[in-house]
Amino acid sequence: MTQFFFKPEEGWAGDFTPYYAEDSFKLFYLKDHRNGGREGFGKDWNLVTTEDFVDFNDLGPTGIYGGTGSVIQVEDTYHIFYCRAISPKEQIISHAISDDLENWEKKPEDDFPSDGEIYEKADWRDPHVFWNEEEEEYWMLVCGRTKEGESDRKGCVGLCTSQDLKNWEIKKPFYAPNMSVKALECPDIFKMGDWWYLVFSTTTDKFGTFYRMSKSMTGPWKSPPIDTFDGRAFYAGKTCKGAPGSKIYTEGEKRYIFGWNPTKEGEYGWNPGINNGLDYDSWDWGGSLIVHRLIQKEDGTLRVKVPKTIKDAFKKEIPLRFSRTSGKWDIDDNRLRGESPLYFSQAIAQELPEQCRISGIVSYEDGTRGFGISLRTQEDLANGYYVELEPNRNRIVYKSYIMQDPRMVPAYEVEIERPVDLIPEKDYGFEVLIDDSVCEFYLGDEVAMSMRMYDLEDGRVGLFVREGEASFKDIKLSVHRD
Repeated sequence: MTQFFFKPEEGWAGDFTPYYAEDSFKLFYLKDHRNGGREGFGKDWNLVTTEDFVDFNDLGPTGIYGGTGSVIQVEDTYHIFYCRAISPKEQIISHAISDDLENWEKKPEDDFPSDGEIYEKADWRDPHVFWNEEEEEYWMLVCGRTKEGESDRKGCVGLCTSQDLKNWEIKKPFYAPNMSVKALECPDIFKMGDWWYLVFSTTTDKFGTFYRMSKSMTGPWKSPPIDTFDGRAFYAGKTCKGAPGSKIYTEGEKRYIFGWNPTKEGEYGWNPGINNGLDYDSWDWGGSLIVHRLIQKEDGTLRVKVPKTIKDAFKKEIPLRFSRTSGKWDIDDNRLRGESPLYFSQAIAQELPEQCRISGIVSYEDGTRGFGISLRTQEDLANGYYVELEPNRNRIVYKSYIMQDPRMVPAYEVEIERPVDLIPEKDYGFEVLIDDSVCEFYLGDEVAMSMRMYDLEDGRVGLFVREGEASFKDIKLSVHRD
C-alpha cells in the first residue's frame, strides 16, 4: 500500500512506537476506530512495517490493548511496555513479550501502578524503556505528574529502574521543570554525537512535541531557541534510527521522528460550532503518520528535513506554466520575480493533483512583508490555502480562506505558525508534499509545518508577494508513479 502519510484502511492512527529490525521499521500504533475511546486509551496496538516510508504493510492488531509505550529486545526476546487505565483515576504500566514482534504474551503479574507518593496515580503512562550502560540497569521514563509541588504545574517525566524488566523501583522525577500543568507525554531519550536529547509532548500552553538537550544523560536539560520539530498539527513524536548497510540507509545510521497529523472531523466534540466545513473544525486525536529526518547542527540543536526516500518517490515531473494574475511579475519558464511594494500580487499555474510534490528556491529583498505559495487557489484568488513567510516576524504561517470569515478572527491570528530566521537575498529551498487532505511544508533542512486541507479539494498552485519583492526559481511539480 503506497502512502506518503500512512493511515489504516479503516480508522486512523496515533501515538506511533517505532522500532527497527530486520531491515525495516516496525511501527506500532494505536488504532482509532472513533468509537468513543479518548486520549490513547481503549485502543488496540496495531503493527505496520515499512522500508522506505512510502510502501507500507499493515499487519493489523497485535493483541495488545491500551495506551502507547516502547519496545526493547533482550537476547532473543522482545518486550513491549504499555499502559492501561484501570479506572478514571488510576493508570498502570503493563508488560508483554514476543519472539517475532507479532504475537505477544501478556504478563499481568508484572503490572504496576504509581506509588501515589512521588507521582499521582491518574497520570502514569507512556513508558519508555532502555538499558542504561552507565548504571548497568534498565531505566523507564514515564509520563506523569508529581504528587508534591508549589503549584499545579506538576507535569513531569518520571523514572523507574529495574535489573530484570519485571520488578521496578519508582524513583524521583527524571525531568520536572514545573512549567506544565498536563503530564509530559510520550517521553523518549537518545544520544547523537556528544549530546543527549529528551523528547516529550504536551498540550499545556502550547500543543506540540518538544525537546531538551544536555551533555549528560541526567541533565541539566536546557531548551534550545527553537524547541519543537513541527507545529500544532504534529503530535506524540518519538524517534528511531535505521542501521548501516540496510536497504535504504547505506550512508549509515539515520534517526527519524514519527508523529501524527490530526484530522479535523469533529469526532471529539471540540468544534467551535460554526459548521461551515471541516476546515473550520478543531483538531481530533489521531490521524496520519508524519515522518521527519532529524539533522544535528554544529551547536547540537536539531532540525528536520524530508526523508530522501519520500522525496525520490515523486518521479514524474509535470511542466508548470505560470501566468500573472495581479501585480508586476517577470516570468521566464520556472523563474519568477514578483514586485509589489505596496500591494499583494500573485501568479498562478495549473490545477494541483491530489497527490504531488512541489519544490523550488525562493529569496526576498529587504523590507518585504510576506511571500509564499498558495495551494488549491480558486479563480477569484480569495479562496485557497496559503503558506507565507513573514520576514518581519521571522516566522512561517499557514492561513486558509476561513480567515476571511469574521467569526474566526477572535479565535486566532493565524492557523499554524513556525519560527524561522529569515535573511534577505538568501536562497531558501522549499518543498510541499500533498496527499489528499494532508499537507507538509519544509523550508530547507530547517523547518517543517504539518497542515490539513479539507474543503477545497481542487485548485491551482500559485506564488505570491505581499508588500515587497521576491524571486522564485526551479519551481517543479512532480507526482508519484509506481
